[in-house]
Amino acid sequence: MRPKRKSFIWLVILSVITLSLVVTGCGGTSGDSMADKTSFSFATAGTGGTYYPMGGGVASIVQDATDYEIAVETSGGSAENLRLIQAGETDFAWANASEMYWAWNGEEYFEGQEIKDFRAVSFAWDAIYHWAVHEGSGINSFADLERKKLGIGPQGSGAAVFAESYLRAIGMWDKVQPMFLPPDDQATSFKDKKIAAFGYFSRVPMASLMDIAAVTPINLLDPTVEGEEVGFSQKYPFYTETIIPAGSYTGQDEDVAMYGNPVYMVVHKDISDQVVYDMLTVIYSEDGQKRLLQTNQAAEDMTLENAMINFEEIGVPVHPGAVKFFEEKGMEVPAELIE
Repeated sequence: MRPKRKSFIWLVILSVITLSLVVTGCGGTSGDSMADKTSFSFATAGTGGTYYPMGGGVASIVQDATDYEIAVETSGGSAENLRLIQAGETDFAWANASEMYWAWNGEEYFEGQEIKDFRAVSFAWDAIYHWAVHEGSGINSFADLERKKLGIGPQGSGAAVFAESYLRAIGMWDKVQPMFLPPDDQATSFKDKKIAAFGYFSRVPMASLMDIAAVTPINLLDPTVEGEEVGFSQKYPFYTETIIPAGSYTGQDEDVAMYGNPVYMVVHKDISDQVVYDMLTVIYSEDGQKRLLQTNQAAEDMTLENAMINFEEIGVPVHPGAVKFFEEKGMEVPAELIE
C-alpha cells in the first residue's frame, strides 16, 4: 500500500503546482506588461452625447487598419474616465481640458487625489454645455430655476462638474435640485416634464436635444449673462464662451451664447509608444479622416492642424508615441511636455 500512498501524495503535489501555475498565468496585468497588449478598452460617456459615437468611430478605424482590438465602453464621463485610467481599468479615454488640468494638479474636484497615470494624445473637438428649458415655462434666466429640478449629467462626468462649478459661481447651486442623469435619461424626464431644465456637454448638434426639440418646444438659456457678471470665464479659463448657431435645433431662431470645454484623447502612460503612434497614424490618414467625418460632426474639429491645441495651457505630458508622431509630421511639441 505504501507505494500507492506515495504515488497519491505526489499526484496531489503536482496538481497543486499545476493549478498555481494556471492561476499565476491568468493574473492579468500583474504578469503581463501593458506594452505587450493588443486589446484595449476606450472609456467614453453615455450613449446620448458625442463621446460614445466618436469613440466607436476611432475604434472602428483603428481595428480595420491594424491588429489592435478596442472595446468601447460607456462611463460617467470625463472625470470618471481619468479615475478609470488611474485605476488601470481602461486604456484610452476622452477627457475635458478642465478635468485634465485639475486631475494633474490635484485641484478642485480632484483635490487630495493622486491622478498622474494619464497622458495627453490629441485634441478632439470643442464640447458645448447646452442648457435647455421648456418653451412657455416662464424660465428666462438661471434665477428662474430656483427650487426646480434640473438635469446636469451623471455623477463623475465633466458635464456635472461644469454645472456645479457654474451654478456655485452664480449662487444657485444650493437653490436648485440637481439630477445626476445621463443625456438619454434626461431626455425622457424632460419630455415628461419631470425636470425643468436639460443640461449636458456635446458638440453641436446634440443628438438627445435634437430628439427633444423635434417633439417638445424648447428654449436655450444663455449662461454667459449671469456668468460674466461674476467673472466665471476669468476664474475658469477652460470654459470658453462660444455660440450655438441659429437653426441648430428645431425652433431656435437666434444664436445663443454658451460655455464650451475642449475634449482630448488621453491614454494610460504605460501603453506602448508604438500603439499610440500607430493609432494616430491611422486616425490622421486620409482614409481615417474621411471615415471619422462619417461618424459624427465632431470629427470636423479632429484634424492634424488642431491636434495640439492648448497642450501648453493644460500642462499634461504628451505620450511619447504621440510625440514621435507629431515630430515626424513637422510639429513641435512643447519641450516641457516631453518626458
